[in-house]
Amino acid sequence: MIKVIIFDFGGVYLSDSFIDFVNKAHKVLGVNKNFFSDKEVIFDVEFNKGEITIEECLKKYFKCKINKEQMKKIINLWTRSWKLSGEMKKLVIKLKENYRLAVLSNSDALNSLNYTKRGWYKYFNVLILSHELGIVKPQKEIYEIAVKKLKVEPEECLFIDDQRDCLKPARKMGMATILFKSVSQLKKELQERNIKFL
Repeated sequence: MIKVIIFDFGGVYLSDSFIDFVNKAHKVLGVNKNFFSDKEVIFDVEFNKGEITIEECLKKYFKCKINKEQMKKIINLWTRSWKLSGEMKKLVIKLKENYRLAVLSNSDALNSLNYTKRGWYKYFNVLILSHELGIVKPQKEIYEIAVKKLKVEPEECLFIDDQRDCLKPARKMGMATILFKSVSQLKKELQERNIKFL
């Protein structure tokens, strides 16, 4: 029986595309380059582990000189690249009536602070954030920490993520999983699993 629903944050609870951020940043830098696939724009693991700053990460990622003005613009793009859809918010509020909710996300200190200020974490009972732990998905340790923090068995958890690789360790542990594609698809799969939200 499912007692806890665990959400990835960016790409599931929050919408927009990392590709979009990278392509906009390229324009700021005057780089004539566009990406079309998420696989082309994997971000920095050290950044998600909280080991380097946003400035260090961007210099390393874009592999070019970034002046102060450009850096300011790109950081502004980064903090504004994710948006909360009203439909997803309503779904989470409904799920909260019957289940404990958690976030398990590859994160960074800057955006997490913004999400806290905007109240985007407030519907979740537990936050498992990579930059605070120094561990990222799909490392199995972060899933073990999630179960321990939530004080449940893996079989009592449903984990929702938009990346297949991040679902594999959860499934291996015994969690139920859903690969997120859209809010309507998520609702359909939740209904199929008899998860109450209506």
